Amino acid sequence: MQTSKQKVYLRRLLAGFAATLIALTCATASATPSLVLIIDDVGNNGPLGERAVALPGPVTLAFLPHTPHAARLAEKAATQGKGIMLHAPMANATGAALGPGALTEDMDQAHIQQTLSDSLDAIPHVQGVNNHMGSVLTAKDDAMRWVMEVIDKRGLFFIDSLTNPESVAGQAANRAGIMTARRDVFLDNDRSLEGLVSQFQRALDIAQRDGSVVLIGHPYPETLDFLEVILPRLKEAGEVRLTRADQYLVQEAWLTGKPSGTLSRLQLRIPAAGPDNASTPSQN
Repeated sequence: MQTSKQKVYLRRLLAGFAATLIALTCATASATPSLVLIIDDVGNNGPLGERAVALPGPVTLAFLPHTPHAARLAEKAATQGKGIMLHAPMANATGAALGPGALTEDMDQAHIQQTLSDSLDAIPHVQGVNNHMGSVLTAKDDAMRWVMEVIDKRGLFFIDSLTNPESVAGQAANRAGIMTARRDVFLDNDRSLEGLVSQFQRALDIAQRDGSVVLIGHPYPETLDFLEVILPRLKEAGEVRLTRADQYLVQEAWLTGKPSGTLSRLQLRIPAAGPDNASTPSQN
């Protein structure tokens, strides 16, 4: 964690960037673009997880299953109106360790579905799933079909972290009638201030162009330092609307006419909106 002097320096460096956010505020009467901010990998580190939960506004947190702090932090996050997801570990091409709850290509249907069910049971208030790693498994048609069967039965949504451009996860979710989206930008592959600013601006540009953006970050100290400063400025600027993943997907379903059964299941999982939470589609 940075010292007080370093944080003051960070705030000064970001002041000019925040000013550009305010200057770029939309002057039209069109709907404000949505920014879905997901923080992955929550659950292993208690203090960093606490900071992620405390981020201002309707941030979505993706919890690694069976980790020391996941259940406690998910309970706390739910009381603060955050979105709650399972960050499901899936086989990757580099052989990186996946930890508990791993889904691998050598598992059969029963093993994958039971492992995923156990992981979902370990995260209180879970609303959806995204993949942790998964560059191998998300390209497997059968495995993704089995995963989506579990997600569909529980009335959850799926967001493809898109760690593999050949991922078939989104297609499998669509075939299963599941609410789905995919990651547009990773915030913090480069954790320098310049890298964070560049990727955040890239996300804003996509939101302005397409009407929405899915941005994924991680509970790194540098990322949290950045977000703790910039998120309040973002709300002040009004250029984009920070929106929880579940509420964004319901909004999209409302606008595009997705199946009402899926929509109603998601709506049942949305807590009452607090002052910082996104409005429901009927209020847009």
